[in-house]
Formats: sequence, C-alpha cells, structure tokens
Amino acid sequence: MFRVMGVGRLGSIGLWLLILMLCVRQLTRHFSALVTPSASEHERLLEGLHGKHLNPDWLSSVLQQAAQKGQQPLPSNDVASLQVVLGTEKFWPQSQSAQLQLDLVGMKQPVYLYLKKVIARDMPAKSAQALRRDLSSNRNEARFYQEFSAEMRARGVPLLQAPLVQEDFSCLDTKIDGDEEEHLREGGMLLLLECADEGFMQTSPLSFDQAALSLSLLANFHAAAWEDRDLLHKASNRLYATGSYWMLDRRGRAELQQLKPIWKNYLEAFQSHAPDFLAQPSIRMLAERLERTAVWVAEQLRPSAEEDFATLMHGDPKAMNMFLPTIMAENSKALIIDFQWTGVGYGVADVAMHLPHSVHDAALRDGGEEKLVKMYYNDLIRALEQRLPKPRLDAFTFDQAWHLYRLAFVDYARMVMCNFFKGASPAAFQAHAHRPNVGFLYRNVEASLHFLQQLDQHLRYVEELRGEQPVTTVEVSPDQSL
Repeated sequence: MFRVMGVGRLGSIGLWLLILMLCVRQLTRHFSALVTPSASEHERLLEGLHGKHLNPDWLSSVLQQAAQKGQQPLPSNDVASLQVVLGTEKFWPQSQSAQLQLDLVGMKQPVYLYLKKVIARDMPAKSAQALRRDLSSNRNEARFYQEFSAEMRARGVPLLQAPLVQEDFSCLDTKIDGDEEEHLREGGMLLLLECADEGFMQTSPLSFDQAALSLSLLANFHAAAWEDRDLLHKASNRLYATGSYWMLDRRGRAELQQLKPIWKNYLEAFQSHAPDFLAQPSIRMLAERLERTAVWVAEQLRPSAEEDFATLMHGDPKAMNMFLPTIMAENSKALIIDFQWTGVGYGVADVAMHLPHSVHDAALRDGGEEKLVKMYYNDLIRALEQRLPKPRLDAFTFDQAWHLYRLAFVDYARMVMCNFFKGASPAAFQAHAHRPNVGFLYRNVEASLHFLQQLDQHLRYVEELRGEQPVTTVEVSPDQSL
C-alpha cells in the first residue's frame, strides 16, 4: 500500500482530503472559466468583422441607415452606450451570440438587440467541403434579411427586424490553387436582430395546441411566396435553389453508405425496449428500404420556381427556431427566425421535418399526425384565399398535400437515420433529454420508436408508388412490444 512517509494513518487521510479539496477547487475554477465568459471574450463579442470594435458612434450610424430601410425597431438612433448582457452569451462551434443592452440618448430605460457573429477563423477544424457548406448557409441567412425579409413582412409574415446585416463571404466565390480551407477562413458575418419581447418563449417538444400554432405560422410563411414566379426566381438565384439542410445532394450521396451500420447499432441498442416491434421484417429492413428509395424521393421534392405549389420553405423549422406566445389566446401569433437553409421548395417539407423533430409523440398518435397536417393545410388555404384565384386554390387538394408530406417525411427520415441516430442508445438519449434544441425523436425512446412506426407506413406508400413488392409483416406497434 502506498503511504506518505512520516505521516500516520489519520494524518495520511487528512493529507489526501486536503489534496482532493485542492483538486476540486482547481477543477471548479477551470469549469467556471468555461461557463462564465471572461472579459476578453466579452471584448471579442464586441468586435465586428476584421477586428472593428462595436462602439456607440458606430452603432448609431448603423441604426440611422437601418431606419432609412425600414429595419430599425428601436425608438431612437442615438446610442449613448452598449454592453453585453451577462448570462446571454453563447459560444457555439459555428457562431457566437449574445444580447446587447443599449442606452439611448434621452431614454430612461435601456433597449436590447440580439447579436449573432460568424467568424470562419473561429470555427473548429473541418474539411473544406463542410466549411463551405456552413458558410454558404450563413450567407443565405444574410441575403434573406437583406433582400427578402422586408417583402415577406409586407405580406403579413411576422419577422423580427434586422438593423444590421454585415457579411463578407467573397471567399465563397473565388477559386484558389492553394489551401482552400485556409482561404474560406476569411469569411464572416455580423447580424443585429430585434429581440422578441417578454410575451414570447421558446420550448420543445410542443403540445398539440402549440403545434397547431407553429403550423399556422409555417402556413402563413409559405402562403406569402406561394407560386410567386418572380420572387421564387430571385430566391433560386440569391438563396438556395432547393431549401432545407437535409437535401440529399447538399449532404452528399455518400452519406447513404452510413445507413446500414448506423441502423444495425440502433437495433442492437434498443432491442430490449421493443423486441417484438423491432423484430418485424419491415422494421429490420428500414435502412435497406430507405437506401433503395432515397434518390427517387429526393428527386420528387425539388420544384423549380416555375412549378405548381412551389414556394419559399424555411428549411430548418425546429421549435427552437420559433417564438411562441407565453399565453396562448385565440389570436396568438408566433415568430420564426434563422433562415440559413431557406430556399425554393414545397411547404409541406417543412411540416414533415417539424412534426417528428419538435412535437411530442403524444400529439402525433391516434391520427394526430394527419390531423395536424390537415390543420396546416386549412390555414394555408385560408391565407392563399387572399392572393390566388379559386382554380389555383382548388388545384392544391389535401390529397396532394398529404402525398407531398409523406414523400418529405421519408426524405427527412433519411437524414435522421444517416446522422442523428449515429451512436444512438438509451443512455445517449438520456444525456440529451433536457436539451430542447435536439430533436425529440433522438432524445426520447418512445418518440423515436413511434417515429419508426410512422416511417414504416410512409415508406410503404412510397414503395407502392414505385411499384415495389411490399415487405410482408405482422403489425406490432412499439407500445404493444414494450
């Protein structure tokens, strides 16, 4: 046994306790430094692009210019002082953000703006392809606020105003012979956004009533650009020609090679939770079935600006990209943010991502999924009645909407099973259980298994469309199997 020389047993215990306390104190200091931003990090937050400091004179000039464009939400342009609101700082791998407190000349109460910064040089190491994809999405958001948000607001979409959108992504448009990743590290963006007031909240997963409100928000967003050829042509050139972060060609078809090994791990990890359900042939073969249909499904979901039912889709409509009213009332409105993946597409593709990702599975069971899609459809038609002649309204039936939804569900499921189920296990789900930004279907076992049941049903529909022989199976639900 190891023993400290010259120290008795009790003295030895005391010494070890002292050493342990010192270690705990050192670790506490270390992790406090990780959680609480330092003064230098605050200074870094208040640096603009290329090291320019964000000071009151500069911000006053920014607000004056924003007022001329109708993008100034504050009661005055004259800033006396500004500071980062302690506790609001977020240092993500891809971006930094915080709430800014502004004292305006002549105003007794402070006002607030949301700051988002993307500095490519601060991003973690990654391939040039992955870095290009991330920076392209940030440029997409900058362009949406610069070139599309005012028009969408004018058409009745509730959007927060952006007093400043400053970006330098010229690195995306120039080719070099040397190190492409190093060249891309020159890119960056600075975004100042109006803050949602205290009457709003962000939460996930959503209840049925909350989901009805979020879907009404999406319906309003989609109706604003529905079959507007001029707007959609502009969007296909300035934003993504096809919206969504999960689009197959954007992710790369090589990802499909991950389906089978990830799914094999999932089956092994969750076998004890639903043995009979997961043993069904149609469920065990989900990866194979998805791989066989993925390319065909993706091709059905790429409308051009000229095609019927095309619109602007949000592209990442998770619940944490929405602000819902704290108190639900009859005329409650929600807000939507984060337009990194916005582009031309079918609106129901947003719905097909939103429901499994952000809505509690209890709201989707017993016909709840189709009922919510029907509510979205009805809200969409009501909004379109203000803009479209009746023949165009009649052309988009609920059957058409449900058809596109089922295709889009399968398309999004491919992304889930290729990426978000990587390393899936009950323990991994539990570790993410209280992280609302993480999809509910990959942090909750029951929601995940219900998602697989939905996927099996929607895949059968796709297989019938393609004239494939359906996989024979005995229907066993996850609940029966538990």
